[in-house]
Amino acid sequence: MLHSCNNALVQETHGGLRDRQRAETLLRLHNAAIDLVQENGLTETTVSAIADRAGVSRRTFFNYFASKEDAVLGAGEPTIPADAVDHLFDGPGQFERAVRIVFSVASSARRVRNRPAERHALILAHPELKARTQDHAMAAHELLAKALAERYDGDEADRALALLLLAMAVMRFAHGRDPDVFDNPDSPAVGAAINVFRTTIKDLS
Repeated sequence: MLHSCNNALVQETHGGLRDRQRAETLLRLHNAAIDLVQENGLTETTVSAIADRAGVSRRTFFNYFASKEDAVLGAGEPTIPADAVDHLFDGPGQFERAVRIVFSVASSARRVRNRPAERHALILAHPELKARTQDHAMAAHELLAKALAERYDGDEADRALALLLLAMAVMRFAHGRDPDVFDNPDSPAVGAAINVFRTTIKDLS
């Protein structure tokens, strides 16, 4: 029994060590990318240079990020919990709930959240970074659309898709006001965008 417990402890320790090492490498790559873009600009910054600065190989770089833009953003593919859309129609506040779901899935693309002010400045300075952020937002949209199609049918499916499209519009509106909004789904830009859309929809009815 003691032997089994010791094995479990060793496995947990090794797993924790691997997780820490992976997190440290992720952070080094992200910091290297930000530093190099600040020093040389995005165009002149290469994947090889980022990997060298972080002390890893190009191959290792691509185990963490798909591109130099993603390394600067600290971003990857978004993820979605299995039950993300199960409670979309539970009670009042469905519009705001849809917006929060969209922002939660979109913000899951962010793998590293340090140096937000510097990253924000780089996003404003380089359209490619803002465009890449939008790419991740569209990936989140596709994940959510698939989840809705699997969860709802008939009239509910139509309503769910309409809510998703409205929530995506809110997200784009908020992102236009705050390009780094996915770091902070509680950003004032989100609430302001919700209010603008709610007022506009009310005026149209």
